[in-house]
Amino acid sequence: MKVIVSVSFGTDDPTRATLGMLVAKVAVDQGHEVVVWLQGEGVTIANKNIYDKIQGLNMPPMKAVVEALLSASIPIWVCEACAKGRNLTSENWIENSSYKTMGDYVSAALNMDKSLNF
Repeated sequence: MKVIVSVSFGTDDPTRATLGMLVAKVAVDQGHEVVVWLQGEGVTIANKNIYDKIQGLNMPPMKAVVEALLSASIPIWVCEACAKGRNLTSENWIENSSYKTMGDYVSAALNMDKSLNF
């Protein structure tokens, strides 16, 4: 099954951020084709200087979750407008990341089997 996981939280709500990324990891572990879409404060997860410091309440470390997704070569789509507003560029983002627009997200979400939002 093709799944897009949208994460809107990052440093502002580490637990919700981790839940979203954890869902993406579990979907990958179950054999699904996954794309992660980061928007709003969620784009901070793509910042290589920040993601490993995000720790949700009673959650596994964000670092472990993100690195599992990167090891599986999961694409990390970063809302361009959200990222630029938070000084996130190709200079400081994690591998597998790329800028995408809201149009890219809508097109992908409509072509996926499931869209999961956090």
